[in-house]
Amino acid sequence: MKYYGTKNNKDYGFYKENFENAIEITDEYWWLLLNEQNLGKMIIPFNNSVIAVDEDEYSFENNVWKKLTDDEVQKKKIAKQNSAKKAELEAQLEELDKKRIRAVAEPSEKEDGISWLEYYNSIAENLRAELSKIS
Repeated sequence: MKYYGTKNNKDYGFYKENFENAIEITDEYWWLLLNEQNLGKMIIPFNNSVIAVDEDEYSFENNVWKKLTDDEVQKKKIAKQNSAKKAELEAQLEELDKKRIRAVAEPSEKEDGISWLEYYNSIAENLRAELSKIS
C-alpha cells in the first residue's frame, strides 16, 4: 500500500507510511498513476481519491481542485495557445530588431528602391499586427 497526500500542506507526494488525511492506494494503482504522469498527466487529489488528469481539464482554486466545464477547458487551451504564439512572435520581433540595427549601419539595398531597413520594417509591421490580434 501507498499513501498520497501532504505532510506540510503544500508538497504532495507518495509515502509508505500512513499519516493524517492521507489517501490510501494500492501498489498497482500507484504504478498506473506514475505511468500516466510519465505520459504528461498531472496527479491530483480529487473527491477523496487520487487521479491522473490533463492539466487543462482541472484548476486549483481556493485550495481545492475543480473539474472544468468543456467551455472552460476550451478557453484554457486557447489562452495557452495564444500565450505560446505571443512568445513566438515576440522572439521573432526581437531577432528582427537586431537585423534592423544592422540594416541602419549597412545602407545597401535589398532590391531596387527598397532598403534592408524598409524590408525589415515591413516584416515587423506585419508581426506587430498579428501580435495585436492575440493581445
